[in-house]
Amino acid sequence: MTSTFLRQFGTRCAITVGISSISYCLLEDETVCAPGSGILKQGIQVSTRKAAFCEAQEEGTKEEMYYNFPKRQKWEPSVEYPLWDKDWDGKEKEAGKVNRKKGVTRHIILVRHGQYDETHREDEKRILTSLGREQARATGRKIAGMIKGVGMGEGGRCTVKAVHSSDMARAKETADLIVSEIEGITGTKLNRTDPDPDINEGRPCHYIPSRKAQSVASIDRDSGRIERGFRRYFYRFVGEAKEEKEEGGEGKGKKEQRLSSEEIVRRSQAKIDSQISDLLKMKIEDAKNYLKSDPLSSIRGGGAAPQADATVKPPDSNHEFEIVVCHGNVIRYMFLRALQLPPEAWLRLCTFNCSLTYMVVRPTGTVSCRTLGDIGHLDHVGQTFSGHEGYNW
Repeated sequence: MTSTFLRQFGTRCAITVGISSISYCLLEDETVCAPGSGILKQGIQVSTRKAAFCEAQEEGTKEEMYYNFPKRQKWEPSVEYPLWDKDWDGKEKEAGKVNRKKGVTRHIILVRHGQYDETHREDEKRILTSLGREQARATGRKIAGMIKGVGMGEGGRCTVKAVHSSDMARAKETADLIVSEIEGITGTKLNRTDPDPDINEGRPCHYIPSRKAQSVASIDRDSGRIERGFRRYFYRFVGEAKEEKEEGGEGKGKKEQRLSSEEIVRRSQAKIDSQISDLLKMKIEDAKNYLKSDPLSSIRGGGAAPQADATVKPPDSNHEFEIVVCHGNVIRYMFLRALQLPPEAWLRLCTFNCSLTYMVVRPTGTVSCRTLGDIGHLDHVGQTFSGHEGYNW
């Protein structure tokens, strides 16, 4: 089968030519484009076989929805599958060669909330069960071990940049328990950000194959914010601030990207906490030598602090963890989007309660998955999928 896409601005269209059929896709005016991200679109596909159905109806039988998909295709890659869009986050040019050599590797751990009470409709009452709370604590212990392992490896020190959660009660409670466990094990205060309603549970896009007629209204309601949440957490590290020249000649109209004062304070505090932690582990004589080396000079703007001995690690980090506690549908969508796979396959994946989906974004912009729905840290009794226990469902 061959496909030809014709794009006409103002009224935009796409014509797909197959072996035995021709379908015509008319894109509505509400089209959103972003650098390197593909196209987010609200479109109506009109098939030569069942044009009348897609023109007006919002719902239909399973067969109609399947054969007329996509009625609301939300994301279209910028390059033809299976090619990789190098500028998927719009930061390819900004990153540059320096970023590739000295940039930070971002470790993003997507955690589904623990088992919760599903007998209530009000969100504030849908809190974790006793099993759900134990799942969350076990997950915190698991993540603490993962962070320690990265910090002790060849990659050097790593830091936890932040712990995020959705604005739903079960996710916030899970995140709080995870933070408590990690802080208790590592002795480091974590940055717990404000809850993010963009990653609340919802329908991120249509799913194929469908089990029943899909509501266009609910997908239109949820898809935009979930995509917005994806872009908020998935991006490559961009290095030190660079100057850009405006038109008008060299040296004129220079713009400088600056870190916010809050970010400067956060990074400085992280360095201080890290060095205090190292200090407490040293022998008395080593600690005295370390203090003589003026370890805070790097924070004040001086050069890198000399090491007291070979066992003292530099304060700077080239690995950063971010923990995002949210929901099954959101996690499945983010996993597929990050790997540039068709997001409409999200319902083919399964993420148990307190499972870990571990994604890595390199400074080069490459993305990989280390684990998908990992529940190895939970015993058999603690492995649940919402109201289901174990695997016999």
